[in-house]
Amino acid sequence: MNCKVLYILLTVVGLYSCSKPRVNGTFFRERKELYAEKIPVNEVFSVDFVTKSGNYFIISSSKTDTTLFLYETPSLGFKNATGIKGGGPDEIQTFPMFCHTSDNKYLYVRGYSLLSIRKILIQPQGNFSFIDEYKLDRYDEYNFMNLIRDSLFIYYSSDRLTITKYDLKNKMLLKKINLKKEDHKESYYYSNRGLIAANDSFVIYPYIYKKQIDIYAVDNFQLIKRIDDGKKYPKVTVYDDKNITYHYLNIYAGKKYFYVIYVGHKIDDNFLDRTLEVYDYEGNPIIKYTFDIVPFYFVVDEENGYIYGCNSYYEDYLLRYKLFP
Repeated sequence: MNCKVLYILLTVVGLYSCSKPRVNGTFFRERKELYAEKIPVNEVFSVDFVTKSGNYFIISSSKTDTTLFLYETPSLGFKNATGIKGGGPDEIQTFPMFCHTSDNKYLYVRGYSLLSIRKILIQPQGNFSFIDEYKLDRYDEYNFMNLIRDSLFIYYSSDRLTITKYDLKNKMLLKKINLKKEDHKESYYYSNRGLIAANDSFVIYPYIYKKQIDIYAVDNFQLIKRIDDGKKYPKVTVYDDKNITYHYLNIYAGKKYFYVIYVGHKIDDNFLDRTLEVYDYEGNPIIKYTFDIVPFYFVVDEENGYIYGCNSYYEDYLLRYKLFP
């Protein structure tokens, strides 16, 4: 190989390394334990999703006639229950789901109809004022929905292993990330299966079957950082559940940090022994938390320094954890 060709090759490799550097996701300088404060609740619900909007922690429950439950933050005192099931224009007609947003001013709910997202202002008494409604032009697998900058809709399809950015106001597909999947049709066992969360600048993709997190830029949907442990993981074998090691199972994207629940166990190896990993958006590990009671569903209140969550084994309580400064 002559010097000129070698120089070009090294330059290309160097540019690639600078544009998509890897971060070691196993080294945390700080480790702390979080203790759950159990806040009693009298309301009856079965948690499907949780979100935070304004000064409220909000729960959706598709199995009850009233589907949306609002609790004031940081106290978690009950404020209101709304979202009555029915066929009317302001009633919940299908499975209620939230769009995560970094903007605390509005709540976004998909469920008043199958193909629309309601933009909602929560009044001081916890009542809803409907501000706008975005119509979806077709049915899709809308998982882990995020709505940023008021009209950029980012969601995930586990069947196709795609992350989509869509302009709701102009009904326009903007960008799509296609992850590699196996030839079989059993999407639960795709080795690159994951989940997403987004804020106004970044999309975070933690993997379920490997210790890896990818960070994408919202504007161009390009990979800018990869956090992993340097290991190469084997492909997941279909229906071989007992030999699957689970890694990331939940995520919340805040303005300053993102927060991911890590497992690192097979289903029968103390599966509830989970930790919370906190990273900044440059991919740097900040702190790792352990729990006395792990939250199955959670949001992070960075302004007040709390995590609010739920655990189905403690159905008569909401869980609140005070974060370390």
